Amino acid sequence: MPPHDPPPPVSVPDTPHDEFFKEIFGDLEHARDLLRGLLPTDLLEILDLDRLQREDASFLNANLAEDFADLVFSCPAQGGIAWVALLLEHKSWAPRHPHLQLLAYLLGIWEKSEKQGHPLPPVIPLVLYNGQGLWKVRDFAQSFPDLPERLRPFLPEFRFLLLDLAREPVEPLRHRFHNRSVRLAIELMRSIFTASEVATLLERLAPDDGPADRDLAYRFLRVVLRYIFKRSDVGHREALSLTLHPETRELTMTLEEQILLRGEARGIEKGKKDKALEDARKLVEHGVSWEIITSATGVKPEDLEAK
Repeated sequence: MPPHDPPPPVSVPDTPHDEFFKEIFGDLEHARDLLRGLLPTDLLEILDLDRLQREDASFLNANLAEDFADLVFSCPAQGGIAWVALLLEHKSWAPRHPHLQLLAYLLGIWEKSEKQGHPLPPVIPLVLYNGQGLWKVRDFAQSFPDLPERLRPFLPEFRFLLLDLAREPVEPLRHRFHNRSVRLAIELMRSIFTASEVATLLERLAPDDGPADRDLAYRFLRVVLRYIFKRSDVGHREALSLTLHPETRELTMTLEEQILLRGEARGIEKGKKDKALEDARKLVEHGVSWEIITSATGVKPEDLEAK
């Protein structure tokens, strides 16, 4: 399989959703299980997911990066190589015209392949969405009201697959997957905006929910807890009040202590800065020169102006 150079880097939002999504599903074992649980049977029959590879590339431009995080995979397929673009819609509402965004994304892949002299790969876009707004799936032609039938042939036609997590019943959804880390990750992404469901998940969360390897299990557990504490309404102290697995409780406390210490350090630093600004302000009122003020406090004229 020829290498694929990534496009110029874009500024991708550093959101808890992105971090969790890439940490979990960037793993090939997890990606295979996810795809086997989500792709239609007719596609699974022609894709060799055992030979799935992750492409070290992103095809998000600056505009697309505001809405999506992406992971790109390739695998042998009947008749050649197919790509699977796994996209996370990380906004809480569904896009009005998703075909426009996805078409721009597909064009990025095909233009890159054409410039490198490679055959254009068929691409399967698979969108994960865990927002609260309803995503109504419709054909691209429905974006054109009162479209005369004779004009339909001039519109691009392509499909994308959508997993709207918030509207999937949890038990049937969990049973689509065999990997326990994938099951937990999908359930968590589905529940992340509902504090009561996250709390229920925390009550049963244990290292056994992750990989069998102990070190990998604790790494997975840390990723899960970090996502919960960054994105959910369930906070550290509330989590500690729940009935947690003893080892999970110990890890949770460790994470809380780290975060509290970072918060205390930021508070101390802010206190020092506020004191320096106050001292500088008093020196200005007494007519002291800025050369002496900056030397004594580190504060410059623009620092006071900013306040």
